[in-house]
Amino acid sequence: MTEDFFKQLAEAVVAGNKDLAVELSNKALEEGIDPYEAIVNGLAKGMEIVSDNYEKGTAFVPHLLIASNAMYGGMDVLSPHMKKVEGAAEPSTVVIGTVQGDVHDIGKNLVKTMMTAGGLNLIDLGHDVPLEKFVETAKEHHADVISMSALMTTTMVGMEKVIEMLQEEGLRDSMIVMVGGAPISEEFAEQIGADKTAPDAMHASHWVKDAVSELSPSEDRWSDAKINLAKVKYRDILSKKKVKSKTDIGLETAKQIMEEFESVGVKTKEEMSHAERTVSAMADKKVDRLPVYPLACGVLRKFANASYKEYATDPAKFAESAFLGAKYLDLDMFVGLIDLSATSADFGCKIKYPEDDTPSSEGHLEDYENLEVPEVKEGTRAYELIKASKLAKEKLNKELGTPFVGFHEGPLLTLTQLMGADRVLMDMKTNPDVVLEGVQKCTDYICQVSEVFFEEDACDALCIDNLWSNNVIMSEEDYWKFDGKFIFDQHLPIFKKYDQPYMIHSCADAVHYDTQIKKFGTGLFSYAYYEKSKDKGSQNYADLIPKYGDTCCMMGEVDPIKFMDNSPEGIQSIENDTDDLLKGVLETLKENGMQSKYVMSTGCEIPPGGPLSGVKAMVDKVKELGPQYQKEIIG
Repeated sequence: MTEDFFKQLAEAVVAGNKDLAVELSNKALEEGIDPYEAIVNGLAKGMEIVSDNYEKGTAFVPHLLIASNAMYGGMDVLSPHMKKVEGAAEPSTVVIGTVQGDVHDIGKNLVKTMMTAGGLNLIDLGHDVPLEKFVETAKEHHADVISMSALMTTTMVGMEKVIEMLQEEGLRDSMIVMVGGAPISEEFAEQIGADKTAPDAMHASHWVKDAVSELSPSEDRWSDAKINLAKVKYRDILSKKKVKSKTDIGLETAKQIMEEFESVGVKTKEEMSHAERTVSAMADKKVDRLPVYPLACGVLRKFANASYKEYATDPAKFAESAFLGAKYLDLDMFVGLIDLSATSADFGCKIKYPEDDTPSSEGHLEDYENLEVPEVKEGTRAYELIKASKLAKEKLNKELGTPFVGFHEGPLLTLTQLMGADRVLMDMKTNPDVVLEGVQKCTDYICQVSEVFFEEDACDALCIDNLWSNNVIMSEEDYWKFDGKFIFDQHLPIFKKYDQPYMIHSCADAVHYDTQIKKFGTGLFSYAYYEKSKDKGSQNYADLIPKYGDTCCMMGEVDPIKFMDNSPEGIQSIENDTDDLLKGVLETLKENGMQSKYVMSTGCEIPPGGPLSGVKAMVDKVKELGPQYQKEIIG
């Protein structure tokens, strides 16, 4: 009888039926079933089944989210009635959150769910968490683990700052620090002093459970003596770091590059202009070398000595940043990415504008029904972006002959910025009609934005961020239903009307490429490659060119986080990766009957707080070796 009851509880979680999970949990209390056993053998077992299905690719993030909602509903009923077993250890405490400036919390929430199901005590700080909050909360609760998440490369640097705060207060050795998110690599985790990263939520949960079992007793780790010893231990390390951090490395490297340029100028006269090379590569025509543009957007503001807030809100500063960056680095194009909240802001979502970090959504709207499609006009954030883009385009075209690519968000991305990704993805399964209505309103607006971009002649081409096409997040069918069909039916015709190629940027780790490239007829696709997610569908140039090269010019791949390392070894690593990618791409193009259909770039935006020396190194390496390899390999 009890086993059947546990099975029913598990099935309620698998089905995502919160009401049933709550009803059965109350029934468990009435019938005297041990609450702990009901959680472990019923609710957590159901979560484990869904997680296994997710690993096999038969369930997706929305299924995990509604299952976790059901599990938490049952736990809310059962947990208060759990009796403390005499002599039993308290569950280990994990402080979890998404770092400051980053509102993406799906991955964080999945890790939280898996760890909770595994019997750990989670303190969830949410998303866009002030860095000091991680330290304060860990200190208050004598935490065993801090788990930090980031999806945006621009916010990852906050993780190292948290670790430095822990070192400064003598707390680093008192706990485990885990970091995660699609762009987080093992090398990055090691470099910043974290203990671990994991490829997904299940692996993270399993590792943490094993790791906390090896920790010494809390009263020992958190003793005043241990903390004081740790302060001494890290004092020298931190003093060296602080000397380095007093220098604005972006501004310093910008000045060095400008001084060298003014004394030497562009070292070699090339056969083609930037525009000729870029247009020819997209059409797979003969080129002198492949075009190169690391996704250096906000970081270029250092050439204009502008804060990020100025770059994001002052059209003149934006245009000057783009122009000076393209001039001094001799870039083949510039993509006008400011942040991912331009369209959502105009629907009424509150936006936070830090002085020197990327703007982000601050809080979400409460009701889908209250969404009203704004008009793209003076005073809207989208129109300010269009004005800034037009100014930059005119300057780049006229003075440098460099193409300017405008940038804004797609429909589903806009909706998730407005309402919260977790909520939207859950509602896809529980209340799909309101999501579809919300996506339609967002589509109406982004169509307006694109049309005004073209009408105002504010870009040479336009790139759209369609992030949610990701087979780790949702099935291809769901992507098509909740985003792809809206783009295909309503957004693409605008590009055709103005005879413009459809361009996409997606730094997702496993994209639905057939839909986003073949179905859409995409002309250029900017992508990231995550080797750790290869088995889940992340693809590199060797996979993509044979499949999609006849349709689309690919762009991306070099790891943007490497550009934060300004050491000689770091620069050499960027040069080596660039060399390998350049040769590999050209050989793959030739094998597939092509000659130039690729843009050398990074997989995501280079963090705007970093140095510019790595950007220059990548560009210079392509300029140095590109013509030679083009002749040797392509002929």
